[in-house]
Amino acid sequence: MRNHSLFNSLISTALGLSVLCPAAALALSQVTYTASATFILNPSGNPNQDFGIVTVRPTSLTGWELQVRSNEGGALRHSDHPSTIPYNLIVGNSQVGNLTGQDITVLTDLTNFCQTVILIECTIPIQANIAAHDITGKPAGSYSDTLTFTVVDKPL
Repeated sequence: MRNHSLFNSLISTALGLSVLCPAAALALSQVTYTASATFILNPSGNPNQDFGIVTVRPTSLTGWELQVRSNEGGALRHSDHPSTIPYNLIVGNSQVGNLTGQDITVLTDLTNFCQTVILIECTIPIQANIAAHDITGKPAGSYSDTLTFTVVDKPL
């Protein structure tokens, strides 16, 4: 693993996301996240809701993989109540399968969406789908999940 970026998502009426990127890793392969300005839970559902953009800048000659992990298993957890709201994450054009507490490979250098060579940036849209029936009856308040994106260089 060469570098990682982390973003936290907080939902009350709007989603605020931030990125942490270790300064020492700037010469290595990089992954950064730029959050969407707002995210509002809509009682009729949130199809293809903009979650932001991930940018990958690989430095490996052997290829790379983009991985994601959800601390809450693909759900937004209420800050003061045991309620959760499940969501489906879409990275590029691919729906991410079962989000768990483990890293899941979501794209590679061979993916049609993002074929890059060394030092060329690849910009990948991040979206979420939330079904209306998953929002109905949930208490108002702040909901959050933490996603960790990691770029891993493939071995020789």
